[in-house]
Order: sequence, then C-alpha cells, then structure tokens
Amino acid sequence: MELRKLSINQVAEAVCHGEITARRLIEKTLKNCSVLNEGLNIFACISGIDALEQADAVDRKVANGTSLPLAGVPVAVKDDICYGVLPTGLGSAAFKEFPSPYTATALERLMNAGAIIIGKTNLDDMSLGSTTASSPDGPTANPWDVERTAGSAGAAAVVTGICMLAIDSDSGGALRQGASHCGVIGLRPTMGRISRYGLTTYSSSFGQVGITAISGENIIHALEIVSGFDKRDASTAICKERLGGKSDFTKVKGIKIGYPAAIFDYLDSSQRDILDQAREEFATKGFEIVELELALLPEALQAYYVIALAEASSNHSRFDGIRFGTAEDAGDLEELYRKTRSRTFGREARRRSIFGTLLLSKGNYDFYYRQALKIWKLVRQEFANTLAKCDLLMLPAVKTLPRLVTEETDFLQAWEDDLFCAPVSLSGLPSICLPAGQAGKLPVGLQLVGRPFSEELLALVGDQVIREIKLFPHGIS
Repeated sequence: MELRKLSINQVAEAVCHGEITARRLIEKTLKNCSVLNEGLNIFACISGIDALEQADAVDRKVANGTSLPLAGVPVAVKDDICYGVLPTGLGSAAFKEFPSPYTATALERLMNAGAIIIGKTNLDDMSLGSTTASSPDGPTANPWDVERTAGSAGAAAVVTGICMLAIDSDSGGALRQGASHCGVIGLRPTMGRISRYGLTTYSSSFGQVGITAISGENIIHALEIVSGFDKRDASTAICKERLGGKSDFTKVKGIKIGYPAAIFDYLDSSQRDILDQAREEFATKGFEIVELELALLPEALQAYYVIALAEASSNHSRFDGIRFGTAEDAGDLEELYRKTRSRTFGREARRRSIFGTLLLSKGNYDFYYRQALKIWKLVRQEFANTLAKCDLLMLPAVKTLPRLVTEETDFLQAWEDDLFCAPVSLSGLPSICLPAGQAGKLPVGLQLVGRPFSEELLALVGDQVIREIKLFPHGIS
C-alpha cells in the first residue's frame, strides 16, 4: 500500500473494511521511518511501540463496529506541538527529553478519529526559521536533492510517503516554504480555525497550526476533523461550529484570481517562468486572471519581523530555568541565567531575543514597534481591498530554491525568504502552497490566498490545477 498515491478516505476504508489492519500498516510505516530517517534526518523522535499500541486500539474499535474517518492514517507532528506520549523538544538541546504533560487539541481530535502519531519532526532552533538549518540535530535533507534543505521536515515526510499528513506550525512561512521546496500542499488556516492549544510558538500573534498533505482532498478531510471551537483557545471563538458534510471538488470554474505581476519581479527567471506557466494553466482551466497591485510587501516583511522579534523576546523570557526550562548548576543568579539560557537557545533564538529586547526598549518602542503595528493595520486593509476585487490571490511562496545544507546564509538573507509568506501571516487570511512545477530537479510552489474561512475553496482550486502534476522524488520507494 503506497500511501502517497492514496487518499485518506481510501486508507481509512481499507482499515475499516478489514483489507489491512492498522497495526500492519503502522509496522510498515515505522520501518520506512527508520530507513529514510537515516539519510534525510526527518524525525526528532519516532513513536515505535506507542504508535503500535495506538494501532491496536484502532483495530479493536474497528472490530467492534466503530467507523473511524481516519482509521490507521499515519501522521507526523512538528516537535513544537505538544504530544503527551513523546518528548516535545522545541528544537532545543535543553528540551530534548521534555515530557509534555498534555496533548494539543488538534492531535487529540486526529487520534479520536483513528489517526496514528508516528513521530515528531525536526525543526529549527526554538522553531525560529524556515529551513531546519539551525536545528541542534542538523538540517533535514530535501528528498529531491539531499545536498539541499527540505525547509519543513513534515513536508519531507509527506512527499516520501512515510505519512499521509503532517501537522506543522507556521508563523512567517515555514510550513508553506517547506511545501514549496518538497512539492506538496501546505495549508495555513484562518486564525481561529484550528486550535493552537498545545502549540509552543515564539510569536503569539502569528503562530498557527497547519496541515501538509499530498492533495487538497486530504487537506480538507483533515481540516474537517481538527478545526472548530476549543474552550482552551479563545481565538477559536470565531468558529463555534465544527465542519460537516462532504466537499464538491468540481465547482471551481469562473473564479477570479488576482495576479500582482510586479511582485514576481523579485524572483529569478527560472522560477518566474514556472509561475507564469502556472498562471496560464489557471486561465486554460476556466479561471479569470485579474491583474492588480499589492504594494506593501517589503514594508510588511519589515513590520512582521519587528513584531515577531518583540514577541520572541517576551515569550523567551520565561525560559530561565526557574519558571520554565532545566536549571544549570551555578553559583549565583546571573550565572544561572547565563548557563541556562545558553543551553536552551541556539544562535538564532538568542539573536531574535536580543533584537526583540532592543526593539521594546525605551526610545525604540515608539520608533520601531509602534510603527510596525501601524503598518500591520495597513497590510490587513490592503489585503482586504485586494480580495474585494478577486476571489483568490496568487503569490509566489518563497524567493529562492532550497538552500544547500552546507551553505552559510546571512541571517538577513534568510529572513528575506519570508517576503511572500510573512505578509500573508500579518493579514490573518488563509493561504495554501501548491506545487507549480520544477526548476531542474527541484520543485517550485505557488501560494494562493483567500478570504477568511475559504480553506476549502483554496484546496479545491489547488486540486483542480495540480491534479496532473503530483510530484514524487525519484529513488524514493
């Protein structure tokens, strides 16, 4: 059973109808995890016996006549999302063995539907980045070219067929950029659509729980399970009712797609050519292309980093070894702070915390942080005005192709990779990254942005356009 070529429904029905047991499916999955992890470094930890116990529980429920919509479906989870069975390492050496006392709401809902958590995926230092290059365990290799980074270990897990879903976090674009680099679909939902209870994020304003999968159909079925109101997350008050009913994957003709042509000038010629072809593909399938302007992207990126760094400073302050974290042996309080925080934070986390503290200091707060908040408001308004002229907005996903694993990238250049994703995070709108083609042997993705709670439409359009270009790395079986 080759998971990457099947839908979630097909796998769940096979388990529910007795064509294969969840245990047998997960045994094969865990074997693949171990083999592929050696070369790609996808997982921070693998479930092992715990996943098999989950599978046995699913088989017992099926034997008793219970129909589970995700029966036996293997799921990978980013290691900044709490899961009570496995450690939640946060990309930090200090939390490598941290036992989470609870499980995130999104994971609870998946497991109640029969899904099996197979492991926690690799991530950047305290989840600060979009490449996994700053991970204390080393970067995750791209399945298309192991000399380059995957961007998202969850996306790498999905495209290799290890799992059918990856539950990822996304603040400035890690999920979407990883989906672009690996040739899969990555959804960042509307704020409040999926509960963030159990997500450890450095940026409270922008951190989100998202979904990565091979198809829009799989995205929608998972979204139906995990989204909805959660009394433990106030942001979900906007979404009081859970989704229900089946989605129609055919009625997408006549939709207007906004195309801000000037933005594509930031790309190199190879990527621009691919996205130009994607635009033409939209047109041939009956979508109406509307050229428009989106002027505030550079300012939006700067505002995002000012706000996100300020929040990183605030959120990281609690990891002092007294309130949170593991205290190091020390002779006095200053030494305790220095040793504990040096072990907890890598270079990127320290950099962002220091910058954030500077931005919030006297004399800088009004000059930087308050001005960033004003730009944030303008960006939200610009996106709203733009989407009043069209149904969906087409953007690139990332400025560059995946970087080399050995490449030493200036941190400002790395932050500039978020040019197309971070402004969407500021807007609060849902967006989805779709595979658009290949530059050489590397995938290139495009991003679609929709109005609030238009996730199903984004996935429907995505499936219509990419149905014929599902990409799988050569040599991965």
